[in-house]
Amino acid sequence: MAIKKRIYICCGTGIATSTVIARKLNEVLKQYKITADVSQCKLTEVASRVRAVKPDLVISATQIPGGMENVPVLLGRAFLTGVNKQQLIEDVVAILEK
Repeated sequence: MAIKKRIYICCGTGIATSTVIARKLNEVLKQYKITADVSQCKLTEVASRVRAVKPDLVISATQIPGGMENVPVLLGRAFLTGVNKQQLIEDVVAILEK
């Protein structure tokens, strides 16, 4: 059985933009048969969440100030705009398949 990955998706409010990104990400995870627990949060909460339970990946709607303690962080705007979406998908899959 595959190990379940943990992914945090963050945006300003942890609601609207992160929901769109989560929906698109879940399509990718299904397509690549990657099992993951996807959680949404506010940008201001993500650092404390990472300290509490280290995820395999953080996807953010905007730049995250400060380090994420050796957790890969990807900018998720491509899931919103479609620009460079394939590259983002490839980056997500490469990180999660390690």
